[in-house]
Amino acid sequence: MIRAAVVEDASAIGGLKVRAWRAAYAGFMSAGYLDGLDPAEELADWDEYLADLPDGHRLWVAEEDGAVTGFCRTGPADGDPDLGGDAAEVYGLYIEPDRIGTGLGGRLFGHAVADLEARARRPLCVYAYVPNASAIRFYERAGFAQDGTTRLDEEDDGTAIAEARLVKHP
Repeated sequence: MIRAAVVEDASAIGGLKVRAWRAAYAGFMSAGYLDGLDPAEELADWDEYLADLPDGHRLWVAEEDGAVTGFCRTGPADGDPDLGGDAAEVYGLYIEPDRIGTGLGGRLFGHAVADLEARARRPLCVYAYVPNASAIRFYERAGFAQDGTTRLDEEDDGTAIAEARLVKHP
């Protein structure tokens, strides 16, 4: 089941984010940074975010047997003025590591994209870390294409990692 997240999901989302980041980014983010991710801090951040969801944002969760197994967050592409005022971004898609490859990510991502398109948000973009080739392939299979735009994402430990922008035009 895919549904809108509620404040009560904050703990599950926070824990899932930590597990997903540690699994997906171990090859190119420092072990110290990933080990330092704190589910309690994540819970507080997600609780605050969900309690006062910014205008135009959505946070979708996939739920199986009462447990949150994935989440996808979307909103305006404010950092990409070249895409125009109606552009939207998929800010993140995270799935329980043992559920990757089951189709869950595709269903959740498809739901989030369909919601953006139903709200006439176009074009759509998503950023993926350049070293994360499997994520880039996933987004390309979903109809997104790299457009040559990159940005640096600097983590709290000072690690800077290039992200590629992928865009889906109407």
